[in-house]
Amino acid sequence: MYLSLILFCFMTALSHNIPQMERNAGGCVTLPCKYNRSAVEGADGTIDIEWTVRNVTDPVIWLSGGKVFKKVPRLSPRISFVAHNSTTGDASVRIISLTPEDSGLYHCNVRKGAYINLILVNVTVLDMFDPAVVGENITEIQKNVGESVILPCGYNQSAAEGAEGNVDIEWSMRNQTNFTETLICQSTVYKRNPGMSPRISLVSDNDTTGNASVAIVSLATTDSGLYLCTVWKGCHILHQNTVIVTVLGGKAPAVALISLYVFITLAVCIVLITLLFLGYCHFRKIRNDSASSMYYKENELCMKRINRKRNNQQHHQHKSFELCVAMVTLEHKLPDNTSSALHYAQPTAQSTAGLK
Repeated sequence: MYLSLILFCFMTALSHNIPQMERNAGGCVTLPCKYNRSAVEGADGTIDIEWTVRNVTDPVIWLSGGKVFKKVPRLSPRISFVAHNSTTGDASVRIISLTPEDSGLYHCNVRKGAYINLILVNVTVLDMFDPAVVGENITEIQKNVGESVILPCGYNQSAAEGAEGNVDIEWSMRNQTNFTETLICQSTVYKRNPGMSPRISLVSDNDTTGNASVAIVSLATTDSGLYLCTVWKGCHILHQNTVIVTVLGGKAPAVALISLYVFITLAVCIVLITLLFLGYCHFRKIRNDSASSMYYKENELCMKRINRKRNNQQHHQHKSFELCVAMVTLEHKLPDNTSSALHYAQPTAQSTAGLK
């Protein structure tokens, strides 16, 4: 009874000094928890660090015996200790890809022997489209596909110097499908966004310039959406503004794809026509060579026939000449009455015309 009353009074006293941390959905937050390093080193036993959140039974993350444990599936992939060594005096944890369900009162309990340190942090995750978040500081930008853009965001450097903690620049984006994602978390490009992380960067790497603008290259239509810039200093917001980006030319990829198809089709047609032409020329050459060969063969056969006929004529003329000579000789040797009878058997002028 008395112990519960004492704990209630202790929690009530602490509630007046609980850090209030507001963050945007899709963003990230570091829950601070520092402890006395020398006191822990002088205590007996091993150090145990436990983080719990109100209305959740199991611890969200704890360290015991040098090992880290997580038992809340909703938070397990997104929460981790900032320091990798439990003896640094820092038991802070970081939560990424915040959702409204992550809102609540978080307890950090550091124990070692008789040493106990309890830290409370209240986290409120806001919706980016809440009018209280978006406000009136809105810039609208229109760009074309493939171009680059600079999203403006600046803060008062003198105000940053007067507040405690580090300057953290955070950029979040909600696209046309109401999907929220982190782009810049604690002044660092969020690597778990492969579609955007290679194309986005802070314009200034120095957090003392007051310039929190980011540059995005090779814009696509999926980059259209609402961008929210928030500059934190510890638990306080130094500056916040919204940029609405509209990327025009959504049909450009389709036109480029159609042009590529047309080019490939024309190239294939040209190649096919060239192959057909070369095949036709080759066929004609073969046909011409075949016709020429047949012509020479026929010509040779014809010449053989002509030579054979000429030889036959010469042989016939030679036989006729020999017959004529024989008849003349016989006429001179026979009597006159016999020669008169042979006169009719003499070759005619046509048959002996070849003798002249």
